[in-house]
Amino acid sequence: MAKMRAVRIRQELLEEAKKEVEKGEYQSLSEFVSEAIRLRMQKLTKERVTEYLERDKYSRLVQLQSQFLYTPKHIWAQTTPQGNVRIGITDYFQGQLKEIVNIRTDKSGEEVSRDEPFGMVETWWFTYDLYSPLGGKIVSINKEVADDPFRLNADPYQWIVEVQPAHTEVESWTNGLLRLGEYKKITKTLSAA
Repeated sequence: MAKMRAVRIRQELLEEAKKEVEKGEYQSLSEFVSEAIRLRMQKLTKERVTEYLERDKYSRLVQLQSQFLYTPKHIWAQTTPQGNVRIGITDYFQGQLKEIVNIRTDKSGEEVSRDEPFGMVETWWFTYDLYSPLGGKIVSINKEVADDPFRLNADPYQWIVEVQPAHTEVESWTNGLLRLGEYKKITKTLSAA
């Protein structure tokens, strides 16, 4: 019975396709079928765009995370081509804070010290200090993040300040910082607690 129904449906579809070709909108049945397939694929793609974007975001995030060094206080650091160090917060930290509503940092030109606060982030309920992974001088503040700290809620891997390492730390500032795998062990332990 199901086989008869399938044959009848195929015949109905074929007749409909022939009518469309006869209207002159398509030059042949194969052009009609190709267009139908293209439109169906386009529809499927639109339906799955969010899934693809999420997968893309995850893949980009993993690639990005592996380029950084981390502190146990949930700060990441990355060397710029000029030899300065960009500093930001980790996605784990942002996830714990839930919603960042304000960010304050020391001013450009001010000195920062290793393991000392260079600024703070605020949520609706509390503030949390941001600790510098190195000593040096702030040479730049990310104006986009400073003006709109809500951006960190959507993408925490945006730099907050850029620091020029002190001459004594140019070669050694990475000592004691963690690679991604080491940092993930810490966050896993914290999540399990």
